[in-house]
Amino acid sequence: MTVFAMSSISAQETKKIADETAEKTYKIISNDKVIKNSVKVNTTINQEMAFAEEDKGKVDQRRVMPPKKITKTVLIDNNEDDAYDEKIVFSYMAHDKSDFTLVTNKDQVVVGIDEGENLKIQKSESINKKDLKESKEAYVFTKDDGEEVQFFIESYETLK
Repeated sequence: MTVFAMSSISAQETKKIADETAEKTYKIISNDKVIKNSVKVNTTINQEMAFAEEDKGKVDQRRVMPPKKITKTVLIDNNEDDAYDEKIVFSYMAHDKSDFTLVTNKDQVVVGIDEGENLKIQKSESINKKDLKESKEAYVFTKDDGEEVQFFIESYETLK
């Protein structure tokens, strides 16, 4: 008697392909005083396993590479203690991970660009914190090369 075991991947199975954590610092100028803040960013990248639509039903299907879902969980320490004060979870779809994250100042969420161990704050890209609790809309960040990244803020909370 011969027994065959077969396994298959469904056409839309999602697979975690990366999970990384980094810590960064950034400076905010408030009332002519420089405040050094820190963030801990956990980035998870998931991608669907997908096959070419025209190969549906064939034994030897070609794999296609759809955009990845990148989710970043950002813990923010706004002061001198060791406890995190705020948490933002946001996600976006892209073929490659972008080098930006979201951080906060007193009243706004701002875009921070990764520059090694530090973040460069983009003053032109900001969202009022009050708008986050009521709205589930998409936001667009334009990178230096002109590429637009549409992102969704999934949650925002203060941890104090």
